[in-house]
Amino acid sequence: MTDARGRLLLVALVGAIPWTVVTTGGVTTLFFPFGFLGIGEPWRIVTIHEYLFVYTQGLPQYVYAWPLGVVLYGLTLVSAALGLTDREDRRLTAGLLVLVGLTQLQFALGWGGRRTYLAVPIATITTLTLVWWVYWSDLKGVFFEVRT
Repeated sequence: MTDARGRLLLVALVGAIPWTVVTTGGVTTLFFPFGFLGIGEPWRIVTIHEYLFVYTQGLPQYVYAWPLGVVLYGLTLVSAALGLTDREDRRLTAGLLVLVGLTQLQFALGWGGRRTYLAVPIATITTLTLVWWVYWSDLKGVFFEVRT
């Protein structure tokens, strides 16, 4: 199994790659925990602060799933970092990662419901894979009766 530093590194790596990729009309937008990068003419970075307080006024509710995932991801980083002091509850870290993945799935499905948009929830794939690969042994007793 992965040690505390390795788990923290893997959780941090999840935040370094795009969480959701949305493509429409030749423009691709990469959503990260810090904000999003619009790849088109011209390239543009929008911080999560701008997104929440400038651009989301009057938009559908699914657009808030991404920032909710960012908050949950911050809590996940804190939980994983507690592993460095042997205080991490790995079930909590795993549960938070699952919730991050679900928020990004909701976010992508909201975009995908529009005709000209294609949205790929990369964070859903990466977080659930990380939970399965690193934290599954910690969750077995939670969901399944363990007999010895």
